Amino acid sequence: MSSQLESFGKYLLLEKLAAGGMAEIYLAKSIGAGGIGKFVAIKRILPQFTDNPEFVEMFKEEAKVVMNLNHGNIVSIYDFGIEHNQFYLVMEYVEGQNLRQVLNHMKKENKEFSTDQIIYMVKEVAAGLDHAHRCLDSTTGRPLNITHRDMSPQNVMVSFEGEVKVVDFGIAKAETQLEQTRAGTIKGKFGYMSPEQADGHTVDLRTDIFALGIILWELLAKDRLFTAQSEAATLRKIRDCNIPSLRKINPAVHPDLEKICMKALAKDRTLRYQTAAAFNKDLNRFLNTHYPDFSPHEFSVFMKSLYSQMYLDNRKKLSDYARIDATPGTGADSERTAVTQTATMTSTQTASSTGAQHATPPSSVDEQEHSIAGEGFVVDPAKSQKIDLSSLKLDEKPIVKKVPASTQTGITATKNRPMGTQTQIRVQQQTPPPANNNLLYAAVLGLLVAVGGWWYWQNQKKALLQHDLAAKPTHSVEMPPPSPAPADPTKPQGQIDAASTGQLVPFNIQSTPSGATIYVDDKALGVTPYIGSIETNRLFRLKLLRDGYLPYEMPSVKANPDGYTLKATMMPEPPSGYVTIEVFNGGVDPVITVNGVRLTEKPPIQNYKVPAGANVTIKAVNPYSNLQAQESFVIGQGQRKFVRLYLGRTAGGQ
Repeated sequence: MSSQLESFGKYLLLEKLAAGGMAEIYLAKSIGAGGIGKFVAIKRILPQFTDNPEFVEMFKEEAKVVMNLNHGNIVSIYDFGIEHNQFYLVMEYVEGQNLRQVLNHMKKENKEFSTDQIIYMVKEVAAGLDHAHRCLDSTTGRPLNITHRDMSPQNVMVSFEGEVKVVDFGIAKAETQLEQTRAGTIKGKFGYMSPEQADGHTVDLRTDIFALGIILWELLAKDRLFTAQSEAATLRKIRDCNIPSLRKINPAVHPDLEKICMKALAKDRTLRYQTAAAFNKDLNRFLNTHYPDFSPHEFSVFMKSLYSQMYLDNRKKLSDYARIDATPGTGADSERTAVTQTATMTSTQTASSTGAQHATPPSSVDEQEHSIAGEGFVVDPAKSQKIDLSSLKLDEKPIVKKVPASTQTGITATKNRPMGTQTQIRVQQQTPPPANNNLLYAAVLGLLVAVGGWWYWQNQKKALLQHDLAAKPTHSVEMPPPSPAPADPTKPQGQIDAASTGQLVPFNIQSTPSGATIYVDDKALGVTPYIGSIETNRLFRLKLLRDGYLPYEMPSVKANPDGYTLKATMMPEPPSGYVTIEVFNGGVDPVITVNGVRLTEKPPIQNYKVPAGANVTIKAVNPYSNLQAQESFVIGQGQRKFVRLYLGRTAGGQ
């Protein structure tokens, strides 16, 4: 079996690492003279969107923003261009995981970050954001005033070398952009928005500081800050901005560190840190004062130990890719080539965490580091495609050469060239071992096949398990992107069906009353009245939410070629009252129920809606001590009530 590798300009695409609605990311290798190359990550527009002027312009604006960024705490962008009528970005490749993946992995391993590690990571992110906020346009010298607007653990990359980098400025806003964000449009992940961002107001660099403050709070509290049963409830909690005390949740947090965190989370942005540099300065001072022995090298050792198997597997995989030699011929930068690749396999071969098989690694760690030094952008290995190299023979080395069409033998691939000319790539093999050693080689080969087969099977099972458990971050974007994959009846609605044309048609949503938030496939699109666009022949879920009214939902709708128009009349909610719930002696995670329904919020719970004119029972239980208390009452329409539950004795309320 062989692996088909695609030549894309001066790059060789090795693995598809991720595919979004309108773009895809590949692990690639630059093709240089003498086979010398560098690992990079390439993000390119999917072919069906290259004729969409609006999206192409958006991709160009992203490139215009990120090409100006050059900082050790930001993933670098090396190149931007167009190849085969597809726009692309070439990014730094970093070995590691994003912070959300790291947290999920540590939870399974029952491990936690230490306080000094948390401070180090957050201050590094602050340094990267400060560079973006102060970045100048390389052509005019004027400030770009870039705001990331999607600062979340998914966009913080932690490398195995202990580096911390900000990624994905895909929805970043620069003041110099020609088209400003539409008023009322929400962009970013709901749990990491600032109050002004949740309200759809104009955002600036202080929004990024608030989002980074959320990350710091969650790392110290070991819990999420803004979570609720629905996105609308989450946005409501962000607007209220009631931040629980860190020291009540985690008494080990130093008072000075809590002050730093709470300043970043101030609801009034004039009271927050006004620059990421000021945030970084206070964190750096605290780290040096309270943890003077902290070392980034020790943090690197911690990361490599945490991901020891993945780290070794990645090194072996990249070592295999480094052996691939595909020197381009004439016109290689402008024509697409399918490369049939065969590589060496020996007895020490194992399957990596991505499911790919690898040849013998270098004989020492120094050789491994030399073979892949300087590589960067982290992508989830669990999303990588499998490459089967299982048909290789012992002690063979890949030699990829360009040969005349008249003499080519074996497996070849032909470029898409004009009639009459062909460029072909052939894999040649070295001379086999002498015949008098055949018996010895046969004996050794039999033993190695048995051992290698067992080793491969064990690692393959591990790879499949890691693939199933891999974190898949989601983004809330202005328009829910279509998936490039075919429709699958086992997947939730919202996927493009097989008959999708990908054509954009008018999308007009109105409601009575207006001001309802529009959700397409559970992602906020804007508020009514709304005029935009959506793809034809695409099944999607449509939902409208507005405070004081029942949700308006359509579980499965499709736009026709003339567009989609909806005029919805929203029904008022039944009469309700509001209670504020406080629990005392409940422990870190008390179980709170209202009429038997468990709440996901943690106390104090502000202005929780309950039915008016009916009996309401609120109960709280400490799951560790089994102490409990409850209170029953009837509340009038629009009334507000405080319920204070003292566990272990009679509940009190006002």
